[in-house]
Amino acid sequence: MFDNHETRSITKVLVFEFITGGGFSQAALPDSLATEGLLMLEVMIAELALVSAIQVTVLLDWRFNQLSLPLNINAVVVAKDQSVYEILPALIEQADFIWPIAPEMDSVLKKITALVEDEGKGLLNSSSEAVAICSDKLITAQVLQNNAIKVVNTIQLDEFSSDLIGQWVIKPKDGVGCLNNYLISSEYEFEQVNNKIQCKSDYIIQPYVKGESLSLSCLFREGKAWLLCCNSQQVEIKRGSFKLNACEVNITSNNMEKYQCLIDLISQAIPGLWGYVGIDIIQPELNDPWVVEINPRLTTSYVGINQALDFNVAVAVLDMVDKDPVIKKMCNKQITVSITG
Repeated sequence: MFDNHETRSITKVLVFEFITGGGFSQAALPDSLATEGLLMLEVMIAELALVSAIQVTVLLDWRFNQLSLPLNINAVVVAKDQSVYEILPALIEQADFIWPIAPEMDSVLKKITALVEDEGKGLLNSSSEAVAICSDKLITAQVLQNNAIKVVNTIQLDEFSSDLIGQWVIKPKDGVGCLNNYLISSEYEFEQVNNKIQCKSDYIIQPYVKGESLSLSCLFREGKAWLLCCNSQQVEIKRGSFKLNACEVNITSNNMEKYQCLIDLISQAIPGLWGYVGIDIIQPELNDPWVVEINPRLTTSYVGINQALDFNVAVAVLDMVDKDPVIKKMCNKQITVSITG
């Protein structure tokens, strides 16, 4: 459908990366999310610019209006006094396909995905139903548990009554990255964090599982899954808070077959997953991995895949509209994606 030799018509693709695309046009940009969003957007634009059979339009926050774009990429700038939702419906109507990259927090990704579906446009992302499952870490855990998939025990914070033995993690149900994640090691620390959270039903608590913090970069389509690479997450824990400093993309692992089996199970448990999906796991030294969360969208690790594998993820996703992806890894390198600079 998106063959470069196609001359009959040009397919219009709208790319909307929420953070850099005007989602915060009337507010301060969240630094870490803006850094990651810009990294993903730049790689995505570079990959899509290689396809002559599509016309790409990208939304840009007014603070990114000087971003250098290839000649065949159109930009729509969201002004400082403008809400992106004022112009988004018309842009969706004009496009054939929409590729949203947005955080799960406040149901942003779910709302945008549902808007695209309601307009009957092509969605280069997971369905709104799958996004709804993955946007709530408690629901994600319940769905995975119901399908016999090993997932970190997850309890709604206001229903937590266990003895606080060992270390625990408190995080928002719809959190993204390390924002508002807390590591607690005592009753005192628990009370400190618990007291400053106003709506406790919006948070979960999980036991802190020791092991390697990894992510799996995958493609999903119609109940099937393809593992692209395994990545290591360099997470810093300081004064009870988490910070992602970098991702080591395409690390060497002896567990790739095991991880493929894992994502096969996930594809059956959540059949609406489609396109690129990132899955965060904890790999203990001896046991099977624990699933931490599922990100039904591009993730920071995506930034390094083209360099690591010489594989164009964006083009593969476009091709998946019509057929299963063909995974051709032309090289095999480990790439560091730095978040902090």
